[in-house]
Amino acid sequence: MEYFLGIDIGTSRVKAVLFDSNFHAVASAAENTSPTLSPQGYAEQDMEQLWQSIVRTLREVADSPALQQGKLKAIGLAGQGEGVWLSDKNGNPVGPGILWSDTRSRALMEELLQSPDLDKALFDETGSQLQPCNTSLQLCWLKRNQPERLAAADYIFFAKDWIRFRLTQVAALELTDTSASLLNQSTGEISDFALQALGIDHLKTRFPPLLRPDAQAGSLSEAAALLCGLPPGTPVAAGALDVCSAALGCGAIHDGDIYTILGTTCCTGVVCHGRETVSSGTRFVTHTERGSFINLFPMQAGTPNIDWLQQHISLTPDLVALEKEIAAIPPGSGGVFWQPYLNGERAPFYSPTARAGFFGVDQHTSRAALQRAVFEGLAYAIVDSLTGYASEGDLYLTGGGAASATWLQIIADCTGRTVIASHFNELSARGAALLAARSVGALERYPAIEQTRYLPQPQAHAAYRALFPVFRLLREQLQPVWQARHQALQSLSQDNAQ
Repeated sequence: MEYFLGIDIGTSRVKAVLFDSNFHAVASAAENTSPTLSPQGYAEQDMEQLWQSIVRTLREVADSPALQQGKLKAIGLAGQGEGVWLSDKNGNPVGPGILWSDTRSRALMEELLQSPDLDKALFDETGSQLQPCNTSLQLCWLKRNQPERLAAADYIFFAKDWIRFRLTQVAALELTDTSASLLNQSTGEISDFALQALGIDHLKTRFPPLLRPDAQAGSLSEAAALLCGLPPGTPVAAGALDVCSAALGCGAIHDGDIYTILGTTCCTGVVCHGRETVSSGTRFVTHTERGSFINLFPMQAGTPNIDWLQQHISLTPDLVALEKEIAAIPPGSGGVFWQPYLNGERAPFYSPTARAGFFGVDQHTSRAALQRAVFEGLAYAIVDSLTGYASEGDLYLTGGGAASATWLQIIADCTGRTVIASHFNELSARGAALLAARSVGALERYPAIEQTRYLPQPQAHAAYRALFPVFRLLREQLQPVWQARHQALQSLSQDNAQ
């Protein structure tokens, strides 16, 4: 039997999943990672610790009975996007990896926005507006604040590309990751305009060659094979940005397909053949499929809202017990709303000062209603992202949150769309494995995946349709309140420092 390995390098967790030739998972391993976060907006990852986590998960998969008896045909990778991962020519880290959630470049962004039409020009060229998560802006920040780090780096990578370099000793980037803020979307090359506009054109030689997601990027080196317990010489595909790999993994590959990843970012994507703008809150990335793009609405915080709920509000961290409690509450949670903006927001609107909170609580509000409101808040946020887009079309759901049947029904009822959830939820890893198979010519057709459909219930959808305008109005009216809160806290901090 031949097997394909998909590696998914998430923000807080890494996974390795082994698939057979029908792309059924036969073995997997995962390990949590420990990003370093600070109140000042720093979000970083110890690159060597990440590498060791990858090594341990690969060794666990290598010891599986399947690989003891079969052959590993190819390896593919998917990874968290944006950020800056610097290394020397041998792959040794130059400082910690900077994550997509890092916001230290916010002040620099505000400064650059004073330049007339710069933001629009960057969007027209790259498909992305200026945002702190952008690799291009983070590089600009490093140039100003840590130029010695840039000077010491031979390569600028994204997370999965650096891991692939450690596996193969072949340096390369690939199109989907690069397309988030650095790619000229018309030519498919690094954007000279973006680099020049941000004053980082001198860094162009630090970007390795660009590859398509399904290109062979190298093969597993002897040294990496010894560490990981996998066969040396195994082909390694270029791979893809995790949100693009998930789209492929769940089957969102046709024009107009919609999908949401219920993960750290709760990212909603609309597949389009051509750069068709869904709304002003969108950004474009290149799909894994030739000629296609994805309109992305990546929220700043998705499932961390559920994590917060389980840690601080729920009487039990058990998701099954939590689902039973919220299922007993009617749609709308008695008029209680949750604004799911734990760490600010970036899509479908940008507000670094936005914060989460309940609205509509009265003396009769129960704990269960508060809990349901958190799940509903994230469902409303998906509707918010798709405002202005055609109401037809199913919604593919993937990510860890897709394991909650109650939440999936809430999303179906809130959006009014049929929700399609795969029984297997590690779909970024599945997409990476499919790209690995394509890279060695071993994929004749896309295999079917077992799925469950959740149909919207008319009465529940009518309730959510009536309540959504309140959710939308609330976040619009709170903008000046969030800003005033931020300014007040800044003033207090300065007073305390004196």
